[in-house]
Amino acid sequence: MSKTAIGYTRLSQESDTSINRQKKHIKEYARENELNLTSIYDEGRRASGFDSDREKYDWLLTDLESGAIDVLITNDKRRLARDIDEVMRLIPDLRQYGVEYHTWQDGHIDLSDPIRAAIEIVSAAAAHEEKMAEIEKAKEAVTDRIENGYDHGRPPKGFKFDSEGKYWIPDRDGEFDSIVEAIEAREAGATFPEIEDEFGIQPGTMHSIMEKKNLYLDVL
Repeated sequence: MSKTAIGYTRLSQESDTSINRQKKHIKEYARENELNLTSIYDEGRRASGFDSDREKYDWLLTDLESGAIDVLITNDKRRLARDIDEVMRLIPDLRQYGVEYHTWQDGHIDLSDPIRAAIEIVSAAAAHEEKMAEIEKAKEAVTDRIENGYDHGRPPKGFKFDSEGKYWIPDRDGEFDSIVEAIEAREAGATFPEIEDEFGIQPGTMHSIMEKKNLYLDVL
């Protein structure tokens, strides 16, 4: 009789493996390993591994406690939690409830072996420290840019960073000139649908552009 499995997905940042791809990998893994996948809990986008207030994650824990689940599958080990305290609670729970942990990336992670379980906790601690250092470094970089008066963040549509990476400048080889023309057309009375037809700028995007039109007009 095949083992009963559940999956869990979350997306903490845009560069992460997409939710749909995570689900695809989980389904493939369950099928290839003859596991009866009953559900996939999807935490959704922008769900941080440092945040213990995750509704679907709480549901997952309830399922684990029920004794009806044999296997938990995620795309990779980072899906569950990067926070070391949460990992230190979760791994003993999986061991206590006799639930196997599998990932599409690494296969079966045998937590029944106490040495392997301890290694996973230590690995999570190292990943936690590394991620916290990355976050702190990113914060310091933003603070330094602000203190130096440099632009930071993604350039607005039609802009790019200068050759030194300090300031936003018009992307004359890109969309800047057509965006300015679209602003002028809008101010002359053109509707958003008309602008979309002529310049290919969707109404929602054009609305955002108009909210900061001076950014474009002031650099002409």
